Amino acid sequence: MSSTVSSQHSALSTQRWLCLSVTVPYEAAEAVANFLAELGSLGIVEGVRDLLHPEATTTEVQGFFAQDTTQTELGDAVSRYLCDLGELIPGVGSPTPHFTTVTDGVWQERWKEHFPPLAVGECFLLLPPWEPCPAETNRLPIIIEPSMAFGTGHHATTQGCLEAIELLLRQYGPPSAALDLGTGSGILAIALAKLGATQIWATDIDPIALDEARKNGACNQVFTAIQFSDLLVDQLPSPFTLIVANLFSNTLIALASLLGAATASRGHVILSGIQLDQESDVLAAYPSPAWTLISRFPKDEWVTLVLQHG
Repeated sequence: MSSTVSSQHSALSTQRWLCLSVTVPYEAAEAVANFLAELGSLGIVEGVRDLLHPEATTTEVQGFFAQDTTQTELGDAVSRYLCDLGELIPGVGSPTPHFTTVTDGVWQERWKEHFPPLAVGECFLLLPPWEPCPAETNRLPIIIEPSMAFGTGHHATTQGCLEAIELLLRQYGPPSAALDLGTGSGILAIALAKLGATQIWATDIDPIALDEARKNGACNQVFTAIQFSDLLVDQLPSPFTLIVANLFSNTLIALASLLGAATASRGHVILSGIQLDQESDVLAAYPSPAWTLISRFPKDEWVTLVLQHG
């Protein structure tokens, strides 16, 4: 799943940038962020739902563009997109995009503000590289560089996967062979390694994501436990006793037979990237008695499912 922020900040020199800001419902934020990227945004900041204030229903999405970008054309394109999006997501309305000019330093500080340390489950602490690990914590730190790759841990689907991994490994111990399918930043493979798994495949068809995942694996000193690869699931040395797939519902449905073939008897799959209204469709693709739903982790409008293979 996509991260809350993407960035090409390392490529930005000291200069000024055009910042487009628009406030939309949480459910629309990811779609708007993707559209800004399609328009050529060099960096996107997407607000994260504040669980301490669940009554809030909207968030601000910011896109950073080259200063010479035509403001009128950009604003018109976003307004038209929001109008179309409103037919799919109620409550989008007709928000007006606002423009400001920011310096490189301001942009980077805004970007970093969206990555505070984050405790997930009972044992993980997610940190960006610039945050020191608290000396008094007994949590396992996972250091993730927020970048163009997916999965910073701030998205509900990634958090659901981390909580599911924690649950399964507490009950069954480290899997003898694990697969993180569509690894993105590598965060889920790293979590598996931190909890003791030693034979992990982390795969992705996106070479940029794989490069970021390798860097994060090395940063977390778990590189020897993880085999990073662009192989497809039917090309891997299965069966796996645990497969984690944080993808999209339609992809999970399409992969059902392949995941069934790749999962060991009595093994588990963690399926995420599922919106609540798509849960029944995904479960229909993993029917009983071949699969048994043993746990689910709903968060916001998303749900993560844990199934055991028969």
